[in-house]
Amino acid sequence: MNNPPKKLCVFPNDPIKSYFEKGEIKQRYFNPQNFFDEIHIISFIDRDIDEDKVKSIAGTAILKIHAVEKIRIKEREQYVKKIIDIVKEIQPDIIRSYNPYLEGWFAAKCADYLKIPFLLSLHTQYDYNRKLAMKTDLKKFFALKYTEKYIEPFVLKKADKIIIVFRIIEPYVIKHSGKKPEVLYNKIDYKKFEESHVVTELPSPLVISVGNLIKEKNHQCIIKAMKNLDACCLIIGKGKEYENIMKLIKKEKLEGKVIVKNMVPYDDIQNYYRSAKVFALAYDPNLEGLPMPVIEAMATGIPVVIPEPNKEFSDGLENIAVFAKRTPHSFAEKISKLLSNENFYNEISVKCKNKALEFDQEKIEKREREIYEELIAKNSS
Repeated sequence: MNNPPKKLCVFPNDPIKSYFEKGEIKQRYFNPQNFFDEIHIISFIDRDIDEDKVKSIAGTAILKIHAVEKIRIKEREQYVKKIIDIVKEIQPDIIRSYNPYLEGWFAAKCADYLKIPFLLSLHTQYDYNRKLAMKTDLKKFFALKYTEKYIEPFVLKKADKIIIVFRIIEPYVIKHSGKKPEVLYNKIDYKKFEESHVVTELPSPLVISVGNLIKEKNHQCIIKAMKNLDACCLIIGKGKEYENIMKLIKKEKLEGKVIVKNMVPYDDIQNYYRSAKVFALAYDPNLEGLPMPVIEAMATGIPVVIPEPNKEFSDGLENIAVFAKRTPHSFAEKISKLLSNENFYNEISVKCKNKALEFDQEKIEKREREIYEELIAKNSS
């Protein structure tokens, strides 16, 4: 007698086509070690991308994207039955969401009503996001205050298991749910980055910075740091800060020194890291501790220059990454030291590459699969 197919229902942060457009479709992202036979994605958009274009995210599983429609958070209650009916027809073994907002709320509602295990993954420090919005965007701040009261606690408390991708998120989870989350870092295909090759048309020496073009990533810091460095810089990313970044490059007269590339397919990104001497990103350490591009850069063996972390939230990068203050002067100083001191450069390079082994997909996927197995077994007992 054949066993019934194992099914996962995913409520992602964004429609899948947005990941495709950013070049972020990753092998088995939703199906660790090909544990599931079917992956069903609930997408809050009128029409999402064709499954055939992104099937690699499901590994060997059948991929089905259920495009619903765009839903406003304050109108969510009128859609509950519709979403529950879709999930009920799927009959998943487990439900997963990647945020505690609207998608997480629907995931929690479905899991609660249908008595299905609910796994929640968190990728940023949501309380600090609120604090930032209070200073820069009042409309967003009031929206986040609403979710803090009416959405996030419900999602966090209903989750059977909470995963965080770096330690800075832990206080948020404990504050709003009383639960201690498990840290499970972002995963990479270590072999893919180790076996990368140089893109010959890129300048050398090259500093690379990868990340969405948003204020929190602080690309302006890296651009200004390049003024007094004998190197070029490649920034890879898309976002609403693009125009401001281009204006700054022109203002600082760095047009021939700083290049901005909107998108590189994920299948090729490793070669761009390999073409650089140093990775630098001045992200906000109150929001994130170990972004994916940092791990990817380390896997190719290039030293990473990143902001000094908050105390106790370094994610094990002490004496491995080169820490800098979030100022152009500090980043320029650290990058310059790496470029001019071969012994120091080689020491950090080896440490980065060895550290990146901890994030290899084989190790992370094994634990991810175990979590799924544990939740399903507990639910069936």
